[in-house]
Amino acid sequence: MHLTTLKWCSGGMASIPMRPSIRVLAVLTLLFTVHMLQIGVFAVAFALAERWLNLGAFAGETIAAPLDYYYFSAITYTSLGIGDIFPTGHLRFLTGVEALIGLLLIAWSASFLYAMMNRLWVWQPCVRPDGTSQDMSGRTPARDCQQGNTGEDGGHA
Repeated sequence: MHLTTLKWCSGGMASIPMRPSIRVLAVLTLLFTVHMLQIGVFAVAFALAERWLNLGAFAGETIAAPLDYYYFSAITYTSLGIGDIFPTGHLRFLTGVEALIGLLLIAWSASFLYAMMNRLWVWQPCVRPDGTSQDMSGRTPARDCQQGNTGEDGGHA
């Protein structure tokens, strides 16, 4: 699910005309939605594992509604782990697997967004305390422009 989404964001979505800031916001919204769906898949797995497969139970706060499984799945996926609901039996293993998968997928999304923003956004030079401009590399952009230097990448963003 995640791979398909990222492939579409980097390829198929390119044919849709958008400003870079709108594209970043659209990808962010899409990735958030995919993460919420993945949390839902784990919530269903927890409900099935507890109620029909009898792989364990949940202790602490009572799980009374389907949203309680989703809540537990969300705090596990994000590695928040509040601890008000905790698994017993073999459900502990599924909990650990979800935490690892959530960590990897959140990191994957973050690195994808970073790479996308680095490619799409034009970063403005920062102003130093002495009033001169400085880009992220520490060079003074005005000097580089006067010499015809457009940067290490040849002016391609």
